[in-house]
Amino acid sequence: MKPQPSRRKEKGKMRIRIEDEFTRMPISRQRKYQLRMQRDKRCTECGESAVQGSRCLKHLVKARERQRKKRGLKRRYYGTISYKLQAVKK
Repeated sequence: MKPQPSRRKEKGKMRIRIEDEFTRMPISRQRKYQLRMQRDKRCTECGESAVQGSRCLKHLVKARERQRKKRGLKRRYYGTISYKLQAVKK
């Protein structure tokens, strides 16, 4: 019988710690992740390249619809950036 390969990392091998401007800040690791994504112009939710601000088009649209539902809005404001970007993509 052959021994099964272990799914664990080999002993002694650890990930290299990220050392940047956010490392020593007294904030949560999730917030550090968001700040690093913003710095690199990537979506703070999924890591894709950000279209506008800190979100990709998919999450920009989701946030827009979430806010419409939360505020109980019936009208759509077609002049906003998310609608314009969505129209360009189609």
